[in-house]
Amino acid sequence: MIGLIKKIIKGNNFLSLAANLSTSVMGLISFVILMRILSIDDFGKWVLFTTPASLIDMLRMGLTREATVRYISSIDENGKKYFLGSSWFVGLITIISISIILYAIVLIFPTTIKSYGYDIFFYWYPVFAIANLPWNYAWSILQAEMDFKKIFWIRFFNLGSFLLSLFVAYVFAEQINVTIVVLIYIITNVLTSFFCLYKKWTGIRNLRYISREKINQIINFGKYSMASSIGSSLLKSADNFIISFSTFLGPYGVALYAIPLKFIELLEIPLRSFAATAFPKLSKASIDGDKEEFKRIFYQYTGAITVLFIGVTIFALLFNQYFILFLGGSKYKDSLQGLSYVMIAVIIYGLLLPVDRFTGIALSSLNKPQKNFYKIIYMAAANIIGDFIAVFVIHKIFPDFSVLTLLLFVGIASIIFTLIGLVIGFKYLREEVDVSYKNVFIHGFKLYRDYIITYAPKIFKKR
Repeated sequence: MIGLIKKIIKGNNFLSLAANLSTSVMGLISFVILMRILSIDDFGKWVLFTTPASLIDMLRMGLTREATVRYISSIDENGKKYFLGSSWFVGLITIISISIILYAIVLIFPTTIKSYGYDIFFYWYPVFAIANLPWNYAWSILQAEMDFKKIFWIRFFNLGSFLLSLFVAYVFAEQINVTIVVLIYIITNVLTSFFCLYKKWTGIRNLRYISREKINQIINFGKYSMASSIGSSLLKSADNFIISFSTFLGPYGVALYAIPLKFIELLEIPLRSFAATAFPKLSKASIDGDKEEFKRIFYQYTGAITVLFIGVTIFALLFNQYFILFLGGSKYKDSLQGLSYVMIAVIIYGLLLPVDRFTGIALSSLNKPQKNFYKIIYMAAANIIGDFIAVFVIHKIFPDFSVLTLLLFVGIASIIFTLIGLVIGFKYLREEVDVSYKNVFIHGFKLYRDYIITYAPKIFKKR
């Protein structure tokens, strides 16, 4: 039994899950603290900083990360240094371009940006992007090398230092506003990047090795994975963007909807962990031309996480109101009943995520990122149209509907666009590999059944 535990702890799945779990717990604690020390409007502005920041980070790292993970694991050291140098070059050019665009918009539309609550993002995102660039490259390289122990330390250091700094500011500062929180966030990202630079994990020393061929290779692969990453981020962030543009909902509505969205972030702890370990394995099977091994890995990972989410969904439906009060505290008690209905819609949406996510990963690992991109475009379009109808059209037709009622319709739109993604994603995947929905569930339940049959007798025998 002890040997089994040691084997599990040393496994990549466990290390990836441990990294996601520990940092997500710290992120959850930070979220709870911020909801209590910031006003509802200020918390909404914090979300309006982190949401577009995450979107653009997806753009930047989407252009280089998947290409890095896919290619450097299967090339020699000389090719690796040219690939990393070229990837760094692309990353820096991307940040410079984005920064110029953002500051130009601020100069042209300063009043409009401030009135919608985005001024902090436009002022501070370029600084934040430079601050987190080195540690993001370290993460990409270590994922390609499947060194999840080091990824754990990067993420632990990043969120741990933010949580500690936030706690110190909370204890000693007389007043904390959203600007102070953003500055703390930037400083802790700088510290994380210095940590990775000190450990020589970033690959920045290869910046002198730049190859036009590698740049083209990165861009040709990355343009689809970047677009897919942006689309994936839009699937989550479009809700906040559209809510924020409503004069009726505004930052207040963003703050309320942040609680159900936090549940989705918690679901993504195991989802990201399984995806991070599955992608290199699926890519290798694809490059080797082993379709049967590819299908086995796909069913194993997708089935395991899907069955797990069924259990989580049942638990979440029963206790969703306790979750709301735990996160938001007493100031959200008056909105509890309405938020509970929004939570139910978001919980159902979360149940659909595993199959959707892993079909996208499978398409990318088959070197078909364009198909994953098309899938996400359909989903993003459905989400944006659904959110627009929920926030603006329904409010126009039924002006007496409350903020929480409109947010419920936003949650329902999330269910619809995910169902669209499931159908389209499997259609594209079947064009490459013979897979089925039924086998996902069969393999998932069989995996847990086999674990119980194999290890339960040993556990009870020890007792």
